[in-house]
Amino acid sequence: MLKRIFQSPIFNALLVLGLGIIMLGNHYSDDVPNWLKVDPLVLGIPILILISAIPINNMKNPKNKVKPSLIPMEFKEEDEGLQWITYKATRKVYIFFASFLPIAIALTAYLNHIPYFPVILLTGMAIVQYVLFWLEHKKHK
Repeated sequence: MLKRIFQSPIFNALLVLGLGIIMLGNHYSDDVPNWLKVDPLVLGIPILILISAIPINNMKNPKNKVKPSLIPMEFKEEDEGLQWITYKATRKVYIFFASFLPIAIALTAYLNHIPYFPVILLTGMAIVQYVLFWLEHKKHK
């Protein structure tokens, strides 16, 4: 169960969204509404609970361990079929970034009077990346 949570692109999208909201509230507190000012512990405590559950999960499931790796856990490349799905999903994410980065640069330059706009833009782009990846995996299951 824990490995499935860590491998979920939706989990990562929610994590990035939470981090983006915390960044907005902590670093731009004068510019954002009060409801965006969230204590970092709201995100930190669940992450600490999940990280502390990894050794317990690994003892209970020695054949299905959660291992730290530099390769993202959502790359479930157990066979050629999953490698192909990962390739297609990664390709879509690459096309999204190649298409949207020039627009993002122009928006950042044009909307430079909004000091927190880059944080919103990067958070949105990261969430779209994970959602595109997740949708591609869902399409083939």
